[in-house]
Amino acid sequence: MITLAAGPSEAGCRLDRYLRKRLPLMGLSQVYGLIRKGSIRIDGKKVKQDHRLKNGEILEIDVNESEFEAEAKPQNALVKITRTDFFKHNFKILFEDSSILACNKPAGLVVHPGTGHLSHDNLIDMATAYIMSKGDEKEAVGGTPVLMHRLDRDTSGVILLAKNKGVVRIMHDDMRAGKFTKQYITVCHNRPPKFEDTVTFGLKRTDRKNSGMKMRVEDDGRESSTSYKILEYENDISRLEVLLHTGKTHQIRVHMAHLGAPVLGDERYGNKQLDEKLFVRKKGLIKRLYLHAHKISFPHPVTKKSTTITAPLPKEFVFD
Repeated sequence: MITLAAGPSEAGCRLDRYLRKRLPLMGLSQVYGLIRKGSIRIDGKKVKQDHRLKNGEILEIDVNESEFEAEAKPQNALVKITRTDFFKHNFKILFEDSSILACNKPAGLVVHPGTGHLSHDNLIDMATAYIMSKGDEKEAVGGTPVLMHRLDRDTSGVILLAKNKGVVRIMHDDMRAGKFTKQYITVCHNRPPKFEDTVTFGLKRTDRKNSGMKMRVEDDGRESSTSYKILEYENDISRLEVLLHTGKTHQIRVHMAHLGAPVLGDERYGNKQLDEKLFVRKKGLIKRLYLHAHKISFPHPVTKKSTTITAPLPKEFVFD
């Protein structure tokens, strides 16, 4: 799911034309199909293809990140951010070659520009600035590297970007074929019912006023599957290794909460009372969402060799 705000330059533009520009790898019939089945929403509502965008409207586009192309930004403005302290503190490269770029995203950093994040304080702008500073922008799709998956703002860890259109398609196909493995580490209150298990639930979206989008477990929801294993348990908190078999919105957070082991620091699905008690008890504990994308494994799009990229575990995830 991609969420962004329509700006003054988009005002008056037909939705279908806007989407054709931002989803360049999709055919027109695919774009119309997304609109018809409600995968494109504006301010939470289903709309028609001839809808004219208005400044400030919030678009929710339910597509894989690899299909999406961020809007081009002035090169000089972007390149300058590579010299800022913000860039140096937040842009950490884990792996890079001529085809792909993997970064270690810190908690709190958004991946795309959007409402409240329009000053290059996002991963895709920083990655684009980095590519431009090297003089490699001609290799990227439209001068911009493409996110192959997403992480929520408050989740840290490995995030993968493709550097050219051919790589995007190959990796997207491999993802659909189940050739990617994503391993997360999370710290939860209590512990789930079993030491190790694979759980499958239906997930359904719900919109609540003033609380944003949420997912809930429902029998008639879209199937979502997660495997977990307890790595450590101490004083009513547990550290888990989690593998995703599907990639639904907020999947790990919803599954853990449903199992009675909400993720520490989860303001949307967690337990605020337990959070506050723990933060008081452990004075040095950082207040954040304790979910970290630890490893991603996949066949390299060019060499076809099995590739694993690891983001080191944040120190706050290690029990004293």
